[in-house]
Amino acid sequence: MISYDRIILEMERQLSVAKRANDERTMREALSAMRSLCEVALGGNSVKQEEKVVPKMLVVPDVQSISSLEGKPLEEEDANGGSLFDF
Repeated sequence: MISYDRIILEMERQLSVAKRANDERTMREALSAMRSLCEVALGGNSVKQEEKVVPKMLVVPDVQSISSLEGKPLEEEDANGGSLFDF
């Protein structure tokens, strides 16, 4: 997790960019970056709490991949042959 100090430093840097901006676009980009940094800081706590709630036992086992190119072809009673063109 990113420390709050690091986020605040970046927010201060973006604030100075917004203050020095000569055009609206640059100011809006800096303000948008500050909003995103706030969401990271505030959202980080809720994600951390969710991790505590989820039991560690819910690990999904690895599923062995089955290649359709290996093994023998599917044989059915009413099939005419191994070719796609056998009707």
